Amino acid sequence: MIDLRGKRVIISGASSGIGLETARILVRGGAEVGLVARKAEPLAAAVEELGDAAWARTGNVADPDSVRGLAQEAAKRWGAVDGLVNSAGIAPMATLDGTETELWDETFAVNVRGPFLLCRELGEILHEGEGPAVVNVSSTLAVKAIPGMAAYNASKAAVNQLTRSLALEWAPRVRVNAVMPAVVDTPIHALRGMTSEQVQEMGGLHPLGRVGRPTDVAAMIAFLLSDEASWITGSIIPVDGGMLAG
Repeated sequence: MIDLRGKRVIISGASSGIGLETARILVRGGAEVGLVARKAEPLAAAVEELGDAAWARTGNVADPDSVRGLAQEAAKRWGAVDGLVNSAGIAPMATLDGTETELWDETFAVNVRGPFLLCRELGEILHEGEGPAVVNVSSTLAVKAIPGMAAYNASKAAVNQLTRSLALEWAPRVRVNAVMPAVVDTPIHALRGMTSEQVQEMGGLHPLGRVGRPTDVAAMIAFLLSDEASWITGSIIPVDGGMLAG
C-alpha cells in the first residue's frame, strides 16, 4: 500500500464514484481528507464510513464564494494542504445543435472553472504543504472525441491544458498531473439515463475487455499524490483499459 501518512487532501466530487473511492484509498494509506460535493446526505454517509480522518463541506465548485469558503475552512483545520483532487464533473450527452448555451456554460463551469477556482483559492496553502500535488480528472474524450458530447469533449481538453499550464507555473514547488479514464462504472452514467447493463456493454470498446472500476482510477490518483511520484508533473496519464492504444 502507498504510504500517505500525514497527507492532507481535498477531494471534489467526493460523494460517489472516483472521488469517493479515492478518499477510501487515501484514508487507508494514512491520509486525512476533506470531501466536497453538492449534496449533504451522500457526503455525511461518506464521512461516517471514513471516520475521523475525514471531514466534509457541501459546496458548488463553480462558485467562487463557495470555493473561497472551502479554502478558508481547510486553512483553519489544517493550516496547509498537501493534495487536491479535482474529480467533480458532469457529462451531458447532446449533439452540437441540441446543446443549449446554458448547457455548454454549465459543463465548462463545473468541469473547467471548478478546477481553476479550487487551484486558485487553495494555491497559497498548497504551496505551504509537504510535497504538494494536484491531480485533475480528465477523460480519454479530451483526445479521442465522440459525437454527441461536444461540450464534455471540449471541457476535458481544457482540463488537460490547464494541467500542463499549472505544472509549469507551479514548478518546482507543486506538482500538477491529470488522469484520463475511459468508461468507468460510476453513477454519472445513470444521470445520463444509462442502465448498468448498458454501461457494462461498453466493455468491448476497451482492449482489456471491460469497463473500468473506480478503484482502477483512484489507485493512480493516490500514486500521483504520493512522494513516490515526486518526479512526475505535467503528465496526462490514460487509465483506460488500452482504449487510446489504437
